[in-house]
Amino acid sequence: MTERTGTTQWTNWGRSQAFSPAGIRQPASEEEAIELMRRDILAGRPLRVAGGGHSFSPIVNTAGSLFDLSGTERVFSVNAAALEAAVAGGSRLSSVGEPLWNAGVSIANQGDIDAQSVAGAIATGTKGSGIAHGSMSATVCRLRIVNGLGEVVDIDESTPELPKAGQVSLGLLGPVLRVGLKVVPAYYLREELVVMPWAEVSERWGELLANHHHFSFWWMPADRSHEMYRLPPTPKDHCFVKLLHKIPAGPSVLESDEPLRRVGRAYRIYPDGTTDAEFHELEYMVGSVHAREAVEAVRHLMLNDFTDAVSPFQVRWQKADDAFISPQSERDSTSLSVSGEIGRDYWPFLRAVDAALGPFEPRPHWGKVNFMDRPRAAAVYPHLDRFVKVRRAMDPKGLFLNPYLSDIFA
Repeated sequence: MTERTGTTQWTNWGRSQAFSPAGIRQPASEEEAIELMRRDILAGRPLRVAGGGHSFSPIVNTAGSLFDLSGTERVFSVNAAALEAAVAGGSRLSSVGEPLWNAGVSIANQGDIDAQSVAGAIATGTKGSGIAHGSMSATVCRLRIVNGLGEVVDIDESTPELPKAGQVSLGLLGPVLRVGLKVVPAYYLREELVVMPWAEVSERWGELLANHHHFSFWWMPADRSHEMYRLPPTPKDHCFVKLLHKIPAGPSVLESDEPLRRVGRAYRIYPDGTTDAEFHELEYMVGSVHAREAVEAVRHLMLNDFTDAVSPFQVRWQKADDAFISPQSERDSTSLSVSGEIGRDYWPFLRAVDAALGPFEPRPHWGKVNFMDRPRAAAVYPHLDRFVKVRRAMDPKGLFLNPYLSDIFA
């Protein structure tokens, strides 16, 4: 176990959050993590867990103990017949793909970045794109946590209310030590990256959604927009479109690294995000029935009112789930994301996007910039009170809260 105390500062990936916890604890095993967490909990000391540090929001900030569970990384088991896998919550997504593949299975869908921890990805509702796929959280079938009484709790379908609260929990039920995932038989992906005029994407998006495992796009408000995300050159009012085709694993599949048309194991093709943050991102989910109106609202804003905001505008889709505070809870969703460049005053732009999407009852990606408060959350999450009730039962002293989270979930 490694422990740092005093003035050690923690900073997130996007450099939008920096704070000095009372101590940073880095246990080397699940057992050691439980022992250290119990010590803090019984002493009444607040604690949070830092995953990969990929959240832009102050979700892990604490004046108490900050846990780094990367030392507990492992794949505990894979049941290829039952299509289930158990992995340590502190495992990075980038580290679990290969052992799952070797056991004959894959994660059903992933996002653009695989540097997050598994627990962090599910706690914030991280997702990819495709109308047949929910977020990673929707594939969670079991969790092992330490609650606010220092008890190890195994959550599964036999524990009423807990699974729906635990699938997306922001760590508020307790640190996640182990995650059980529903997986699928191993598969390859064929990637197709193309540039299309906005008019063509708008006309064809129903077809592209229906015919691909994954369909998403970045719309460019300016000729230099692609540079911000290090994408291939894409003119103004055009889209850089990502299409993924699913191919069952088999000896006849030929892998390829051809630019813009790769073929490979799914876990190698999904990630395409830059590892160096040059932006701070806001991402909201709206019901897919409002997707066109919402996209046009943001597009109009960027073309007419904020012409200096050159962030690529990303659009993705997800299937509904039933987790209480999931952005996709009980509605098929379309996610809309924009970013502010580090070093610029991007707040007026992000607030304007927030206002423009207001009529569509947007829900935030909890790990990204947002303007959510308790009244707004209550208006768009019909089961917020059920989540808060579970949170209070699991953490009666509020040791896993911080000021940002207290404003919404206390």
